[in-house]
Amino acid sequence: MPRLAVNGSDLYFRDEGRGEPIIFGHSSAGSGGQWRSAIERLASDYRCLAPDHLGYGRTTPYSGKGSLLEQEVALIDALLNLVDEPCHFVGHSFGGALLTRAAVLQPDRVKSLTVIEPILFHLLESYGRHAEFAEIKAISARAVEFVRRGDSEQAARGFIDYWSGPGAFDTMPAERQTATVNVMAKVGFEWEIAFSPAGASASELATLACPLQLIGGSDTKVPTAAVLQILREIWPAAGYSKISGAGHMAPITHADEVNAIIAGFLASS
Repeated sequence: MPRLAVNGSDLYFRDEGRGEPIIFGHSSAGSGGQWRSAIERLASDYRCLAPDHLGYGRTTPYSGKGSLLEQEVALIDALLNLVDEPCHFVGHSFGGALLTRAAVLQPDRVKSLTVIEPILFHLLESYGRHAEFAEIKAISARAVEFVRRGDSEQAARGFIDYWSGPGAFDTMPAERQTATVNVMAKVGFEWEIAFSPAGASASELATLACPLQLIGGSDTKVPTAAVLQILREIWPAAGYSKISGAGHMAPITHADEVNAIIAGFLASS
């Protein structure tokens, strides 16, 4: 995998294909590898760059010091500098929230933005979606508390089971369970970003003028569905696709459908 040195961190990323560049952002507790099937589909027409965010894959762990958001955005900036032309952004969950903020900061460098259930949970509170906000806030508080107590396994179990269904953690391969447990402290810092309006207030989001595509699953969690509803209000011209039978992890569980939507949107952008 290619590597870039960025402010003392080593950023590892997949770099495949040629054509207009796409930067992908992955979900919490994942890696750029979640986009393998999308890259296989798109690499004949696009240059696909899929980084491992801080603390995932081979990229340097987050130290816990300094702004995580600023450090993550700096890694995206490094990829933008590498390709030196406007990029399509495609992000899921935490990666979607991250790339949305990066797009707000540098709109002239973004050719289009596709987000699959971005965890912009601060919008729930500001739009009066109090029940949905309370649900996801309780999930995050439980996970963070388990990490604080030194029980990252329970934090990981609750995290995975919430997003992927009861018992999902226990059915994961042992090596994947271990990897998830080991990143739960980093996930805790990502929850803080999810509840912060920094760089992604409704007024800031409304400034985005690039082509926009929203994707969600019909069976996703209530808070993420509510975020998508709010984003459709903020971005009335955005495309929207709902994948039947999919939950929050649609880019993995329903990869063919998600990749087809992404490919069609990019072709029209």
